[in-house]
Amino acid sequence: DAVLTAATGNIEGPVKTIKELIAKYPTWTLPRQKLSRIYYNAGRKGDALSMLESVIHLDTTSQIQQLYSLARLYEETGEMNHALICYSAVVSKSADQSGLKEKAKANRTALESKRNLWQTNTQIKFIPLPDDVNTPNHESLGRWTLDGQQIILTRLVNDQEDLFLAKFDSLKNLQVEDLPFNTNENEGATAISPDGKYIIFTSCDRKDGFGSCDLYLSIRKNGSWTTPFNMGPNFNTPSWESQPCFGQDGMTLYFSSSRPGGFGGRDIWLAHQLSNGKWGKPVNAGPEINTGNNEASPFIHFDGRTMYFMRDGKEGLGGYDLYISRNGIDGKWKTPENMRAPINSGADEGALSLHPDGRTALITRMTDHQLNDLFEFQLPEEFVSAPVQALQVNVFDEDTKNPLRARLEIFEVSGLDTIRDSQWADEAGDIAVSIERNKTYGLISSADGYLMHSVSLRPDTSSVRKLDIGMTPLASSVDKTVALENVFFTTGSSVILPASRPELNKLFLTLNANPGMKIEIRGHTDDVGTDEDNIGLSESRAKSVYQYLLDRGIEAARISYKGFGESRPVVSNETEEGRRQNRRTEFMITAN
Repeated sequence: DAVLTAATGNIEGPVKTIKELIAKYPTWTLPRQKLSRIYYNAGRKGDALSMLESVIHLDTTSQIQQLYSLARLYEETGEMNHALICYSAVVSKSADQSGLKEKAKANRTALESKRNLWQTNTQIKFIPLPDDVNTPNHESLGRWTLDGQQIILTRLVNDQEDLFLAKFDSLKNLQVEDLPFNTNENEGATAISPDGKYIIFTSCDRKDGFGSCDLYLSIRKNGSWTTPFNMGPNFNTPSWESQPCFGQDGMTLYFSSSRPGGFGGRDIWLAHQLSNGKWGKPVNAGPEINTGNNEASPFIHFDGRTMYFMRDGKEGLGGYDLYISRNGIDGKWKTPENMRAPINSGADEGALSLHPDGRTALITRMTDHQLNDLFEFQLPEEFVSAPVQALQVNVFDEDTKNPLRARLEIFEVSGLDTIRDSQWADEAGDIAVSIERNKTYGLISSADGYLMHSVSLRPDTSSVRKLDIGMTPLASSVDKTVALENVFFTTGSSVILPASRPELNKLFLTLNANPGMKIEIRGHTDDVGTDEDNIGLSESRAKSVYQYLLDRGIEAARISYKGFGESRPVVSNETEEGRRQNRRTEFMITAN
């Protein structure tokens, strides 16, 4: 009766009944076996393990099948050495059970071959998120926003999935709210773009669907989310599409799909945004990422160079394991690495995502009460990613203060001469991008009818940085001076460094697009050295910029140059930072 009742899902009464039987007949192993199975089916693996251990303690000789089950349970719960001992005991004691003996041998051999995956001294503490996030319902697939202050998650309530947003303020207070487009249909497995303007989620078997599970998109406009719409046949097929994730630039979307054309099972696919609202055809992420097994839940860290995802198959510790892949300098993903124990175990490991700090991971795990909850832990050093900063920029017209849909180009000042990222502001003039912490970046803002504007971002370790950029209209630009903050020279000379090219090329394009514009290039120094030397150095640096533009084809009649030495400081020369700001190159509009 107890076993039959437990099969309906109500285990409280059956557990009590069987415990009474165990107390009355302490050497009878059958009630303990049945209670272990009831605990296991309820997700209480710790209790199941303890009960099965008590069975073996009472009778090892005749409980060979239970000994094998104990080995399997040890393997599932990550106690691999105990599992090996039990498998070896089954092999030695099951002479008359050849089938069981061979299974135990095979499992022991497989486990020994994976010793590098489970034999580790690494200690990890999995910390459940607060009760406002982890409720008596199922929570899964948590993803941080770029500022690290919000988590978007999936919650299963009454057999229906909805999306929720957990907001953490600076005082660690927590507020959880459901998203406005939740319906009586399923919404889950979501991705939010780095700039917070797009949410893509999964919904299954809708009337406008293409079959199975499809991807849907909602856009944030004027502070509100639009009604979600199916992303169409380019993304969705009669097969299963789910678990999306944006790339670092917000212009690439990764997702898992069982569509034809893959390597087997579910694969990871990606698509690039070609223009606003238009996407290219999805392509398979390739044989380095995908195998004949199932790959799912891709997460691209905000550094754009690290992918975490799930894969099942015999090569792992059991069920789904978590893997990591790094992006090479050739732009291709390297061979993934199993993240090993104690992150992985013999059971399924849920999707992993990473905080912008590059170290704090979020994972879905099963609790002892058979609930999916979200847990936080610190990644071992070998699996961390670069910590990133949310750069929040607002661009506006300097004269009217109205927002501008400007283009922002970002490059790392490290001797390279290429633009790393390029994005457009929205209708409010806002742009949000990720940059690595504690590195120097150059920013160039441009818009039709306006002077280019450059900013040099010095190394900073904060999680969020805000920047306001006021741009000067060309119509009122005569006699205005623009600092070229990302033009750099070899120390004490006028040799232009490669990191200056993005800025100088943008100046060339500005002049080329405005044939009536004439400029004077101006060089300045700090007060270190003699007046004569500083005048000479500032003039030679201004001439180097002048010559660069001449070499690109700008007419000499449109550009001139002049050195001012140390005579026009913008700040005091008493500090190194002040001297750095005074060593600068500018241009002044002389005609337009």
